[in-house]
Amino acid sequence: MRFTATASDVRKALAGTEVQIARSVTAGMRQVTDGLKEDLRDDVRRAGLGQRLANTWRGRTFPTSGESVDAAAYVSSNAPKLINAFDQGVTITAQGRKYLAIPTPDAGVRVVSGRRAKGSGGNGLTPAAWERETGAKLRFIPTATGGVLVADAFYRRQAARSQRRKSFRAIREAGPAKGRSFVVIFVLVRQVKLRKRLDIDAVAKEWADRVPGAIAANWTA
Repeated sequence: MRFTATASDVRKALAGTEVQIARSVTAGMRQVTDGLKEDLRDDVRRAGLGQRLANTWRGRTFPTSGESVDAAAYVSSNAPKLINAFDQGVTITAQGRKYLAIPTPDAGVRVVSGRRAKGSGGNGLTPAAWERETGAKLRFIPTATGGVLVADAFYRRQAARSQRRKSFRAIREAGPAKGRSFVVIFVLVRQVKLRKRLDIDAVAKEWADRVPGAIAANWTA
Protein backbone atom coordinates (compact mmCIF):
# COMPACT_ATOMS: atom_id res chain seq x y z
CA MET A 1 0.00 0.00 0.00
CA ARG A 2 1.34 3.42 -0.92
CA PHE A 3 0.35 7.08 -0.94
CA THR A 4 1.72 9.98 -2.99
CA ALA A 5 1.10 13.63 -2.16
CA THR A 6 1.89 16.46 -4.57
CA ALA A 7 1.49 20.22 -4.58
CA SER A 8 -0.47 21.65 -7.53
CA ASP A 9 -0.48 25.16 -9.01
CA VAL A 10 2.07 26.44 -6.50
CA ARG A 11 3.32 29.05 -8.95
CA LYS A 12 -0.09 30.70 -8.87
CA ALA A 13 -0.31 30.51 -5.09
CA LEU A 14 3.16 31.84 -4.36
CA ALA A 15 4.65 34.99 -5.80
CA GLY A 16 8.42 34.65 -6.03
CA THR A 17 11.31 33.31 -8.02
CA GLU A 18 11.46 29.73 -9.24
CA VAL A 19 14.24 29.02 -6.73
CA GLN A 20 12.22 30.37 -3.80
CA ILE A 21 9.15 28.37 -4.78
CA ALA A 22 11.13 25.16 -5.29
CA ARG A 23 12.81 25.56 -1.89
CA SER A 24 9.48 26.07 -0.13
CA VAL A 25 7.70 23.22 -1.89
CA THR A 26 10.50 20.71 -1.34
CA ALA A 27 10.89 21.56 2.34
CA GLY A 28 7.14 21.34 2.84
CA MET A 29 6.87 17.99 1.11
CA ARG A 30 9.70 16.58 3.22
CA GLN A 31 7.74 17.50 6.32
CA VAL A 32 4.63 15.89 4.87
CA THR A 33 6.59 12.72 4.11
CA ASP A 34 7.89 12.43 7.67
CA GLY A 35 4.57 13.39 9.24
CA LEU A 36 2.48 10.98 7.18
CA LYS A 37 4.93 8.13 7.80
CA GLU A 38 4.98 8.67 11.57
CA ASP A 39 1.19 9.00 11.83
CA LEU A 40 0.71 5.78 9.85
CA ARG A 41 3.14 4.06 12.21
CA ASP A 42 1.20 5.45 15.18
CA ASP A 43 -2.00 4.07 13.65
CA VAL A 44 -0.48 0.58 13.60
CA ARG A 45 0.82 0.87 17.18
CA ARG A 46 -2.54 2.13 18.48
CA ALA A 47 -4.19 -0.88 16.88
CA GLY A 48 -1.95 -3.10 18.99
CA LEU A 49 -0.15 -4.56 15.95
CA GLY A 50 3.35 -3.86 17.24
CA GLN A 51 6.41 -1.82 16.40
CA ARG A 52 7.70 -4.30 13.84
CA LEU A 53 4.68 -3.89 11.56
CA ALA A 54 4.65 -0.14 12.21
CA ASN A 55 8.23 0.11 10.97
CA THR A 56 7.23 -1.31 7.57
CA TRP A 57 5.96 2.18 6.70
CA ARG A 58 8.72 4.01 4.85
CA GLY A 59 8.82 7.48 3.31
CA ARG A 60 10.72 9.21 0.52
CA THR A 61 10.54 12.68 -0.93
CA PHE A 62 11.14 13.24 -4.63
CA PRO A 63 13.42 14.54 -5.88
CA THR A 64 15.72 12.66 -3.48
CA SER A 65 18.27 15.47 -3.76
CA GLY A 66 17.99 19.09 -4.78
CA GLU A 67 14.78 21.12 -4.88
CA SER A 68 11.85 21.22 -7.25
CA VAL A 69 8.50 22.95 -7.59
CA ASP A 70 7.12 19.49 -8.45
CA ALA A 71 8.39 17.81 -5.27
CA ALA A 72 6.24 14.93 -4.03
CA ALA A 73 5.90 12.84 -0.86
CA TYR A 74 5.86 9.06 -1.27
CA VAL A 75 4.98 6.77 1.65
CA SER A 76 4.58 3.00 1.35
CA SER A 77 4.60 -0.18 3.43
CA ASN A 78 7.00 -3.09 2.98
CA ALA A 79 4.18 -5.38 4.12
CA PRO A 80 1.30 -4.20 1.91
CA LYS A 81 -0.78 -7.38 2.10
CA LEU A 82 -0.74 -7.45 5.90
CA ILE A 83 -1.40 -3.73 6.21
CA ASN A 84 -4.27 -3.98 3.72
CA ALA A 85 -5.76 -6.93 5.61
CA PHE A 86 -5.99 -4.94 8.84
CA ASP A 87 -7.13 -1.81 6.99
CA GLN A 88 -9.94 -3.49 5.06
CA GLY A 89 -10.79 -6.42 7.31
CA VAL A 90 -10.51 -9.71 5.46
CA THR A 91 -11.50 -13.34 5.83
CA ILE A 92 -8.59 -15.80 5.69
CA THR A 93 -9.61 -19.28 4.56
CA ALA A 94 -7.53 -22.44 4.75
CA GLN A 95 -6.78 -23.97 1.36
CA GLY A 96 -8.11 -27.37 0.40
CA ARG A 97 -9.10 -29.53 3.34
CA LYS A 98 -6.61 -27.95 5.71
CA TYR A 99 -7.17 -25.93 8.86
CA LEU A 100 -5.72 -22.70 10.19
CA ALA A 101 -3.92 -23.49 13.47
CA ILE A 102 -4.24 -20.74 16.08
CA PRO A 103 -1.93 -21.13 19.14
CA THR A 104 -3.54 -20.83 22.57
CA PRO A 105 -1.80 -19.21 25.57
CA ASP A 106 -0.78 -22.71 26.69
CA ALA A 107 1.31 -23.18 23.53
CA GLY A 108 4.28 -21.32 25.00
CA VAL A 109 6.54 -18.71 23.41
CA ARG A 110 6.09 -17.85 19.74
CA VAL A 111 9.75 -17.62 18.65
CA VAL A 112 10.97 -21.05 17.66
CA SER A 113 14.68 -21.51 18.47
CA GLY A 114 15.67 -18.61 16.23
CA ARG A 115 14.64 -20.66 13.17
CA ARG A 116 11.91 -19.91 10.68
CA ALA A 117 8.93 -22.12 11.38
CA LYS A 118 8.03 -23.78 8.07
CA GLY A 119 4.86 -22.30 6.65
CA SER A 120 4.70 -19.52 9.24
CA GLY A 121 6.85 -16.87 7.59
CA GLY A 122 8.98 -16.96 10.74
CA ASN A 123 6.39 -14.96 12.69
CA GLY A 124 4.10 -17.69 14.04
CA LEU A 125 4.12 -21.06 15.69
CA THR A 126 3.04 -24.14 13.74
CA PRO A 127 1.97 -27.52 15.19
CA ALA A 128 4.99 -29.22 13.57
CA ALA A 129 7.38 -26.63 15.05
CA TRP A 130 5.74 -26.97 18.47
CA GLU A 131 6.19 -30.75 18.45
CA ARG A 132 9.79 -30.43 17.30
CA GLU A 133 10.68 -27.93 19.99
CA THR A 134 8.89 -29.53 22.91
CA GLY A 135 9.32 -33.18 22.04
CA ALA A 136 5.65 -33.65 22.96
CA LYS A 137 3.05 -35.06 20.56
CA LEU A 138 -0.25 -33.43 19.72
CA ARG A 139 -3.59 -35.21 19.40
CA PHE A 140 -6.43 -34.07 17.14
CA ILE A 141 -9.91 -33.81 18.67
CA PRO A 142 -12.71 -32.82 16.27
CA THR A 143 -15.20 -30.12 17.21
CA ALA A 144 -18.31 -28.66 15.58
CA THR A 145 -16.31 -25.79 14.08
CA GLY A 146 -13.09 -27.63 13.21
CA GLY A 147 -11.01 -29.16 15.93
CA VAL A 148 -8.30 -28.73 18.50
CA LEU A 149 -4.79 -30.10 18.89
CA VAL A 150 -4.14 -31.11 22.45
CA ALA A 151 -1.15 -32.22 24.50
CA ASP A 152 -1.10 -34.55 27.48
CA ALA A 153 -2.01 -32.67 30.67
CA PHE A 154 1.42 -33.48 32.09
CA TYR A 155 2.66 -30.71 29.76
CA ARG A 156 2.41 -27.10 30.80
CA ARG A 157 3.84 -23.90 29.35
CA GLN A 158 7.04 -22.30 30.55
CA ALA A 159 7.07 -19.94 33.49
CA ALA A 160 6.55 -16.31 32.55
CA ARG A 161 10.18 -15.46 33.32
CA SER A 162 11.30 -17.93 30.62
CA GLN A 163 8.94 -16.95 27.83
CA ARG A 164 11.26 -14.39 26.20
CA ARG A 165 13.87 -17.01 25.47
CA LYS A 166 14.44 -18.10 21.88
CA SER A 167 13.49 -21.69 22.67
CA PHE A 168 11.18 -23.48 25.02
CA ARG A 169 10.74 -26.97 26.43
CA ALA A 170 7.90 -29.08 27.63
CA ILE A 171 7.68 -29.00 31.42
CA ARG A 172 6.44 -32.23 32.93
CA GLU A 173 4.32 -31.97 36.02
CA ALA A 174 3.96 -34.69 38.65
CA GLY A 175 0.48 -35.52 37.45
CA PRO A 176 -2.38 -34.26 35.27
CA ALA A 177 -4.23 -31.11 36.22
CA LYS A 178 -7.25 -31.85 38.39
CA GLY A 179 -10.32 -32.52 36.33
CA ARG A 180 -8.65 -32.65 32.91
CA SER A 181 -6.51 -35.05 30.93
CA PHE A 182 -5.19 -32.74 28.24
CA VAL A 183 -4.25 -29.13 27.45
CA VAL A 184 -5.46 -27.37 24.27
CA ILE A 185 -2.39 -26.13 22.35
CA PHE A 186 -3.94 -25.15 18.99
CA VAL A 187 -7.47 -24.34 17.88
CA LEU A 188 -8.18 -25.43 14.30
CA VAL A 189 -10.63 -23.45 12.15
CA ARG A 190 -11.50 -23.38 8.46
CA GLN A 191 -11.40 -19.60 8.31
CA VAL A 192 -10.81 -16.56 10.47
CA LYS A 193 -12.06 -12.98 10.11
CA LEU A 194 -9.63 -10.12 10.66
CA ARG A 195 -11.55 -7.07 11.82
CA LYS A 196 -10.66 -3.63 10.52
CA ARG A 197 -8.12 -2.13 12.89
CA LEU A 198 -6.49 0.63 10.81
CA ASP A 199 -7.83 3.79 9.18
CA ILE A 200 -5.16 4.56 6.62
CA ASP A 201 -7.32 6.65 4.28
CA ALA A 202 -8.21 9.06 7.08
CA VAL A 203 -4.55 9.54 8.03
CA ALA A 204 -3.53 10.07 4.40
CA LYS A 205 -6.34 12.56 3.77
CA GLU A 206 -5.41 14.56 6.85
CA TRP A 207 -1.84 14.99 5.59
CA ALA A 208 -2.98 15.72 2.03
CA ASP A 209 -5.00 18.62 3.46
CA ARG A 210 -1.86 19.87 5.25
CA VAL A 211 0.23 20.18 2.08
CA PRO A 212 -0.57 23.87 1.35
CA GLY A 213 0.12 24.85 4.95
CA ALA A 214 3.41 22.95 5.04
CA ILE A 215 4.58 24.71 1.89
CA ALA A 216 3.52 28.13 3.17
CA ALA A 217 5.26 27.53 6.51
CA ASN A 218 8.55 27.03 4.66
CA TRP A 219 8.17 30.11 2.47
CA THR A 220 11.08 32.54 2.72
CA ALA A 221 10.87 35.79 0.81
